[in-house]
Amino acid sequence: MSWKDILVIVSEAEADEPALKLAEALAQQCSDCHLAAAFLTPLPDEPLAYEPTVVAGVWAELLSRARKEADVERKKVEARLKQFEKACELRNAEALSRDLGRVAAVHARYADVAVMTRPTEGTGVELREEIIEGVLFHSGRPALIAPPNWKGGTIGKRVVVAWDASREATRALSEAQSILDKADKVTVITVDAKPKMFGHGDQPGANIAGHLSRRGLPAEVRNVDSMGRSASLAILEEAQALDADLVVMGGYAHSRLRELVFGGATRDLLRTATIPLLMAH
Repeated sequence: MSWKDILVIVSEAEADEPALKLAEALAQQCSDCHLAAAFLTPLPDEPLAYEPTVVAGVWAELLSRARKEADVERKKVEARLKQFEKACELRNAEALSRDLGRVAAVHARYADVAVMTRPTEGTGVELREEIIEGVLFHSGRPALIAPPNWKGGTIGKRVVVAWDASREATRALSEAQSILDKADKVTVITVDAKPKMFGHGDQPGANIAGHLSRRGLPAEVRNVDSMGRSASLAILEEAQALDADLVVMGGYAHSRLRELVFGGATRDLLRTATIPLLMAH
């Protein structure tokens, strides 16, 4: 594997255990890579009030409380990192919640891949999505997303490439080259793809599978009929049937606003995937 700089982005020891395990698994698959963890502390926004002195006092109390809570989690993360077989550098950063995605992106720029935990329902889901989107849109690096309860093991041996012939899918495939080179099986999946001049070509999936084969990768194509399922569900169910350990896909081929209003494969998979996702935009 040619990834030499792996960054795991965390904010809670227990909730981010899947990302920590995934980063550790990646590090074990390369002999001389550098592993780092960025611990992010979200700070509360300035409270609204008419009296500036009241605002200052309340905000100072909120900031102090947030930093104390973060310090407890940071110590837990430090203890977890000491259990890694490979030494792991710990970095610390804090920012207002609305800025945390861009802060994460800055740290990700100095790594080959940024590993994070998929958001789950409940408190903090919007902040986690903001951090992932910040990395996707502003770092220029791929995001590797660990599903909740990921137990560890191999990564990148049985890979599914979710292919829609978009620029984003092409970018994700390019970013995945380091991990694809070690794959035992690569399956290109298209959903409801139709032959057309611009995009899929005369035989959907055939051109990209040919490209992968010329790189020496064992690629095959599955053109899937959604049968009324969403594209994200069709991809996930096919990946599960193939016992895939990684899904490679483009992130946000449509605008975030459109996906927020109408739904989309990126947003759906970020909330439902049970298999690690490698995304790029």
